[in-house]
Amino acid sequence: MKCVIISDIHSNVDALLAIIKEIAEKENHVDRILIGGDIVGYGGAPNECCNLVRYLVYGRKKVRGELIQKIIEQPYFDTAQKNNLLDAITLFEKKGLAIGGNHDKEAVGEPSLTSEMNPVAKTAIDWTSGVLTRENRKFLKRLAFRLKFRKDGFEIVHSTPAYPRGYEYAKNACILKYTTLWSRVTFGGHTHRPAAYIYTKEVRTVSASVLIPADNYDMRLMLIEKQSTTREESFDIETTKDWKYYINVGSVGQPRDGNPQACYVVFDSVSKHLCFKRVPYNTEAASQKITEAKLPGELAQRVLKGV
Repeated sequence: MKCVIISDIHSNVDALLAIIKEIAEKENHVDRILIGGDIVGYGGAPNECCNLVRYLVYGRKKVRGELIQKIIEQPYFDTAQKNNLLDAITLFEKKGLAIGGNHDKEAVGEPSLTSEMNPVAKTAIDWTSGVLTRENRKFLKRLAFRLKFRKDGFEIVHSTPAYPRGYEYAKNACILKYTTLWSRVTFGGHTHRPAAYIYTKEVRTVSASVLIPADNYDMRLMLIEKQSTTREESFDIETTKDWKYYINVGSVGQPRDGNPQACYVVFDSVSKHLCFKRVPYNTEAASQKITEAKLPGELAQRVLKGV
């Protein structure tokens, strides 16, 4: 099974559209698009993002074609680009599977059991909760926190398998251990920083500090890890050793590794090959949507800078 894995869209429809267009044009035969939570929060287009994700999951029977048509009516697309984008979205109809993140659940009145949101995030989620349609509220409320693909040997979770809706991983990477990873490969997001780690029964090592230069490493998140000497954007999952992998797929809508380009991961569960990708998108348009929604100004700046 060939999967594209994305996470942390955060109401950034411009970034999500760019991802969909990119994978339609660049990736051959994608079986599944897996969405790792935090579809909403921070950004100015929560309903558009929910409608797109719902279309990927359920198709046109649940999401009317005119809703998708309205989403692609972005002023920076010409007619040909809009037609190509509509073809790309249609190509992935019903190929999506989604889980929920802490922002998704906060938006529908189910706050984290472990911590409170910071004031900026809470302001954005309160606004999001007020503008979500009834259909999108129901959708977010139904989302599970994990999906496990037993035959393929991997699972997807927003934060960690043990605390999928909590903040622990964002505060302390040491919470991840061999015994708390329940599959050979776990895909997560939450921190908005793409990276890959190997865990053995004795020690944890960094497999690849993907796309993250050493001077941008957040040492608060890397309390005992040491950066890999290589920066691999693609690698094969080692199946002959007793290793487990945690793959942080980064963020579509609000990267925080100093690179504002949207992130996605391609994983082939047969060949066990994994590749990190980045996609440029119209960050100015995304920033403007945040400003027009009268959300905190720092959120408008973050998408421009990738911080």
